[in-house]
Amino acid sequence: MSIAMETDEKSPATFLQNYVICVSGYSVDERLLLKKMIDFCGGYYMEDMESSSVTYLLSKNPASDKTKHAMRWGVPVLTHQWLFDCMYERRLLSICPYLINARK
Repeated sequence: MSIAMETDEKSPATFLQNYVICVSGYSVDERLLLKKMIDFCGGYYMEDMESSSVTYLLSKNPASDKTKHAMRWGVPVLTHQWLFDCMYERRLLSICPYLINARK
């Protein structure tokens, strides 16, 4: 899992402003990369899952406790590809194609 943080524009993006994103099932290095990406896009990375404030959970393991809690609380659970694609497009994309809770 890697992505270049270089873009045509020198300034960070802001399309994730007001979004709180938590992650689950990633290695320490992957978490650091995802945190940097979330920060770069204007979002807020949250380490712990709090249902009242988390907008999305990015999950590598649909069977994790954190993922199960998010689904129970109605927090959309997405693949990290959503963040990669948003960053590539430099805009907020629909979460529908990236939802884990909608998959069988």
